[in-house]
Amino acid sequence: MSDQSLKTRITAVGADGYVTADEVLFLRRSVFADGIVSADELDALFDLGDRARDGDAEWAQFFAEAAADFYLREEDPQGYLTSQEFQSLKARITRNGYANQLEVGLLVKLMETATQTPTEMAAFTGEQIKKTVLNKADGPAIDKTDIMLIRRYLFAAGGDANVAVTRREAELLFDINDAIGKGEDNPAWTELFVQGVVNHLMAHLGYTAPSREEAFRRDAWMRDHSSNVGGFFKRMVSGGFGAVKDAYGQKSAYAEHNDQRDADAATAAKVTETEASWLAGRIGRDGAFDASERMLIERMRKLEKDLPEGLRALVERAA
Repeated sequence: MSDQSLKTRITAVGADGYVTADEVLFLRRSVFADGIVSADELDALFDLGDRARDGDAEWAQFFAEAAADFYLREEDPQGYLTSQEFQSLKARITRNGYANQLEVGLLVKLMETATQTPTEMAAFTGEQIKKTVLNKADGPAIDKTDIMLIRRYLFAAGGDANVAVTRREAELLFDINDAIGKGEDNPAWTELFVQGVVNHLMAHLGYTAPSREEAFRRDAWMRDHSSNVGGFFKRMVSGGFGAVKDAYGQKSAYAEHNDQRDADAATAAKVTETEASWLAGRIGRDGAFDASERMLIERMRKLEKDLPEGLRALVERAA
């Protein structure tokens, strides 16, 4: 589709600053019908997002899906967002100074669906999320849409530490909690806040994606038809019964990996002195505990003997 034809088709969409579900259907069927998002189509999509940030739920979903498709399927191996691609995306998003709600949704979508993202992307996305909460017209506030977005961000598989919450992400939760004020009663936010901080304190790091280079290597191996399962067993059996016995007698790499994960989980289930010092310095630092912080303290109280001395003192003081 030519540039002019593309612009002509999209001009009428979102003319009133709002994209309806019917207009999204039009975009899917008429503009992006081939299922492949080109650079020109991506530009048109971002331009539309600038003039029509509001819309039915289908609009935000479509915007994130289409743009994520461009960045994750543009080159092999698919699913990896390179540093160069991230810088290009960052330039698009910050051309107006900050990310709008649609663009924040895209950032989170990329972190959810990507196999791996650049290390700097998690911090950038977190800052954009915080800005959307802090810079609302009526002052800092958090709603159901924000909470869902933050939950997705915290547990995105392609994020900072996969599904484990990092210190930076836990700090983000505290920053937002401090900003929205002591008087706000929001059980959904309190639950997410507590879950996120507890995850940071106790959860071990999960699955780590292979590097882009490793993904290339694996992809090449899968395409190499000279390597096959039958050949592997033929080589093993050629060593005689002893070779087969040895192969079955050895502990599998998967079993060793699972054993290590169990050991890591047991270690991480204990709050360390360092973690306790951080939490003691962060929680209630304005001299009072809000509803979310009190709920966190209650969760900590259940650990009883597993609590380090510094954190036990904090829990007793809060009581």
